[in-house]
This record gives sequence, C-alpha cells and structure tokens, in this order.
Amino acid sequence: MKPIPIMYRIGLALSAVLLLAACNSEEPTPTPEPTAVADAATPEDEMEPTAEPTATDEPTAVPPTNTPEPTETPAPTAMPEAAYEPMYETADCEFAVPAGREVECGYLTVPENRDNVENGRTVRLHVAVFASESDSPAPDPIVYLEGGPGGDALETVPLAFEQRFSPFLADHTFIMFDQRGTGYSEPSLACPELVDLTFETLDDNLSLEEGQALTLEALSECRDRLLEEGVDLTAYNSAENAADVADLRVALGYDEWNLYGISYGTRLAQTIVRDYPQGIRSVILDSAYPLAANLQVETAFNADRAFSVFFAGCAADAACAEAYPDLEQVFADLVDSLNEEPIVITVFNISDGQQYDALVNGDAMVSLLFQSLYSVEITPLMPKLIYDVRDGRTTDLSTILSSFLLQQEFASQGMQISVQCNEEISFGTPGEALRAPNFPYLDPVFEGSAVTGQFGFAVCDLWQAGEADAIENEPVTSDIPTLILAGEYDPITPPSWGQDVGERFGSSYYFEFPGIGHGASVSGDCPLSVTQDFLADPTTEPDAACISEMAGPAFVVPGSGGDAANVELEPYTSDVYGVSGVVPTGWQELAPGTFVRGASALDQTVIIQQAGPPGFSADAIIGLLEGQLGLEETPEPSGEYVDANGRSWTLYSSNVQNFPIQMAFYEDDAGLLIIMLISEESDTDALFNSVFTPAMDALTRN
Repeated sequence: MKPIPIMYRIGLALSAVLLLAACNSEEPTPTPEPTAVADAATPEDEMEPTAEPTATDEPTAVPPTNTPEPTETPAPTAMPEAAYEPMYETADCEFAVPAGREVECGYLTVPENRDNVENGRTVRLHVAVFASESDSPAPDPIVYLEGGPGGDALETVPLAFEQRFSPFLADHTFIMFDQRGTGYSEPSLACPELVDLTFETLDDNLSLEEGQALTLEALSECRDRLLEEGVDLTAYNSAENAADVADLRVALGYDEWNLYGISYGTRLAQTIVRDYPQGIRSVILDSAYPLAANLQVETAFNADRAFSVFFAGCAADAACAEAYPDLEQVFADLVDSLNEEPIVITVFNISDGQQYDALVNGDAMVSLLFQSLYSVEITPLMPKLIYDVRDGRTTDLSTILSSFLLQQEFASQGMQISVQCNEEISFGTPGEALRAPNFPYLDPVFEGSAVTGQFGFAVCDLWQAGEADAIENEPVTSDIPTLILAGEYDPITPPSWGQDVGERFGSSYYFEFPGIGHGASVSGDCPLSVTQDFLADPTTEPDAACISEMAGPAFVVPGSGGDAANVELEPYTSDVYGVSGVVPTGWQELAPGTFVRGASALDQTVIIQQAGPPGFSADAIIGLLEGQLGLEETPEPSGEYVDANGRSWTLYSSNVQNFPIQMAFYEDDAGLLIIMLISEESDTDALFNSVFTPAMDALTRN
C-alpha cells in the first residue's frame, strides 16, 4: 500500500465528529425497509447495490463451487459438492463509505478448512460491492484481490479508494473484500503483539540476534492466543483463499467477472485461474508474483536490481545529477556512518496520538530506500532525503517513517506468516539465498526478515502452518485473456517475474512502465488507461502508445516545489457542510472540506474548511485534536482577524508532529465555521497570506 498523508487523518477525524454532531441535531430519518439479497441460484440477475447496506432475515444459501478440472500435477483433494453450503448475507459496512458512493456490504461464510468441514469452524469474509457510476454498467464486475499476503483491503477504503480505484467505476461494478484472516473478516490473524514490539523498541539499537529473539517471543504470544481461540493456522493459504473467491462469485450471482490482483493478489489470481477457471472473463496481474518464485531466495538480489535502476536514474537526469552528485556513494557512506553512529528522530503514531523517539541506523536507511521504491510518489524524493539526512535535516525522514508505521494498521501479520510458511518457505532450503551483487549492505537487512529472509525458517518452525501440496510451487498455465503490468523501479516483484508468468499465459499482454515501482495500475494515467482499455476488450491488445511518452521519475530538486506566496484560488462549495468559500486551484479534496496540496508524497500541507452545528465550540475542536493527534501544546488564542465581511475570527496556532497548524473559528447563532492550515514551517507565512486569510474572507454558509 502506498504511503498515506498523515495530516489527512485530521480532516477525516474532524469530518466524522462534525457530521455526527450535525446528525444528532436533526430529526431522525425513517429506517429503510430491508431488501433481500439477489438469489444466488439465478446468477444472470445482477445484484443492484444501494446507497445504504440492506439486510435479510436469513442468510442466502449458495451452491458450493464446482470442483476444478484436474491438471497434470495432482491438485489438492476437492470437497464433494454436498460437503458445505456457503452462506451470504448483507450487513452494514464496517468502514466509512466514501462520500457519494453507493456501496452494499455483506459477509460470506465458508468453512475455515474445507478438508475438515466436520469440525464446524467457519470464517466470515467482509465484502463490499461498489456500484458503477454508469446507468448501464458492464455485466462483469471487477473483483480486487489485495496484496500482502495479509493486507487489509477494506480498512484502507476511506483513505485510498477514491485515488486508486474510483476510475474503474466508470463502467464496472467494483468488488472488494477482506481475505480470510484479514481486516474486518473473522477471525482476524492480526498480531498486535508484533505492533507493540515495534513501538517498544523504536529507540533501541538491537543486534540482529536480539531483534530476532524478541520477534519470536511476540510471534509465540500471538500464535498461542490464536490457537486458544481455535484458529487452524494451516487453513490460511492461497488454496483456501482461491476457493473463497470462487464461492463469492456464485454468492453474488455473477456469471463472469474480472480478477484484478496487485502483488500477492496476483499469486492468488493465478491460484484461482488454476483451480476455478469457470466464470473468469479476464485477469489483471499487476506486479506479478509467480507461484514458483521464492522471496527468501530472491529478495536481496531483486532489491539490488532496483537500487541500480534508482541510482542510474538520478545520474542520467541532469537536474538530479547536478543537485545530488555521486548519489550512490553518498548513500553507501551514509549507511556506514549511521551504522557506526545512529541518530534518534521523532516519529508520530497517528493511531494513538503519541510521539516516539526512533533510532535510525544504516540498516534502517537501506530498508527505507527499499520501501520507498515501491511508490511512484516517494521515489522522486529520495535523492533529496538522502542528502538531507547526511546533512542533519530529518523532517522528511520523520514524516516518511511515521507514514510507514501507520501502515501497520492495515496488515494481518499472522495471515502473512501463515501463507508464506505454508506455500513458500516449506519449499525452500536454508542458506540458498542469492546475494546482492552490487550493494552488499542489502544482504544483512533481508537475512533478518521474517518474510523475505532466512529468519523465516525459524519463524515457520514456531508458527506451524503446515506444508502445501507440490502444486503450490509450480507455474500456472492458462489461455484466459490476461494483462500483466510491471514497474521499472519495483524492488520486490521485478519485471522479469511478470515476463515469466506471461510466457505461460497464452493470451496475455505484458507491459513495463518506466519510472514506476510497485502497483503500476494505480501509479499513473498511462498504466490506468492501458488497464481500462484491456477491460473494454480483453481479446484485443490494449493501446499502450502512452508508454513511449513516459519518462523516469521527476526527481525533486531545489526550486521544484512551487511558490507558496502566489497561489491561485477557485470557488469551493460543500453540500455536506452547507458552506462556500475558496480553495487553492489544483489541491485535491480527500475528504469533505479537506484539501491537500500534494506537491510530493511527503507534502503534509492541507487546508480544512468545515462547519459545525449550533452549540459546537472551538474548545471541542481543540480537544479533539489534542486527543487524536497529540498537539505539542494546548493552543491558546493568538489573536483575532476581522474579515472582509466584518466578522471577527478567533485565531489559534500550535504544532503537530513538527508542522505548524493555524486555526480560525467564527461562531454565531447558525453554528461554528472552522478553518485550519497545516504546512511546512518554511511555507507557513506565505500560505497564511495567500490561502488562509482569503479563506476566512470567503467562507460563508449557503
């Protein structure tokens, strides 16, 4: 998953509180009558998603998925048709539905272990069906397969859906679900014990052995807890995952749909294609992960390739090479220096509003660069960040590390370990890892990883997730129309993996995109257009002429950030809050009344313009910010501003995670008007004059 702007959480939290307050101040609206789920026995009758989740008195019984045709390699034993009966029922969405979207949610209930149905244990998968924007959408929806393994798909919807997946709603219904063991699905295989360990040891300079011992201890606690809850750790793997997806298609009543996977989602898609090919119109494999690939063996080698691409990319870019000469050597020297003398910086946990000291050594910088190459937004910033850290400037380092810490919220570590142990590490041999040929500082970083390194063997000895059948380590072949996308900078699933998969998919189209990392389809207009063209007609090669117009990353160099003193403004109206005003042109609205500048992936600049009902005070808002975000000090009124309409605004200022925050409140009989500006310190004065002051002049109730 891509980094999430931390300051966006302020707008999201504030929106939730204000909307709840507004709802409580109004008369309740009638509850809609429940609507029955579409009959699963008639898949040609497509389900119509509604704006509000609907409910049924009884869950709908679904015929079990047909047994796949046998392949040359013996497949796992299939359950007889009468062995279990999947159940689907609608339910409330567990996540905040994006404004203006029609989403119907529900739960699919299937056996936890299809080879042991008799024990009666089941899993419930949380499902969300996003209605197409079209009056006549294509009859074949898109079902998204989250990566990881262990990624929580639906928890990220409020933060990422509009940016990543909303374009697909133009012509298709879009289906997301939390895979077994993840997110809102039940049971959850999340390991809060590991998350707690991360924060407890942030400022510790642990040796490799010390870190591994603590990790095994935390994992042992997580495993013991899950076993006490009755979880069968051997049932959380791609084979069971694939059967879940096949049952879901029948449950929702679709004759055909399109599989769309990113990263691990492509491995799951290949498993579905192999075991349950019926009902698949097309397949999109973005950042392909072949079944025969082995992260324990190849990760350091693949990261080495991506590092070479990154350093060569800056050297070949005249502006980057001039601003950051000898970047490769500067980084190597920085790694050595930080391993000898680590630094301590401040990071922020948006989940609990707490600040933490975090120790950064050379290995941490290597890991940071590796993670950053996933993202088309962060990669352009890395040359500047490397030089900044070398020169003692750590603001951006703090921001990006805080963002990466936030992502722990959206992963189920137990599910990830179960999958990797069952179907990858079980086929590996200790000591067979490929070394990094050009950057030896990569090797120790990955050797100590529970997922991508040799440490995984010790983890799996502890976890005991079982061993997959041999077929789970063998390439998949298919003639289903398939689009395969790869990013030049991808550090974890290299383009060669996509090429390998394409050789065995007879009706496939392969494209590599320059300057892009992991998750190409959600990383730019060109890969998106290629993906949409493929979906329109999977039997015809999509138009990919735009690739020839793509270049490498637009590396951030001095002077490329724009002029904060000269900002063009445009009218803004919010039907949600019933206000009108002005906002900077080009800033993106990520939540009602919350606009982010987005000059880079680390740009935390945001302006929030919202309204509260009568009785809602500035003190209430400030209390919310203190509780949610850990303001460095309780704000006190810093002055007043009389706007162009003669209204007197009360001004406050404070800091959140080293970023200045300006607040303005105007209260009258109609309620409370709220404006907040968060920016980098270097831009604060300029944006106060060019954005904040005009916003106070213009914000009015409709």
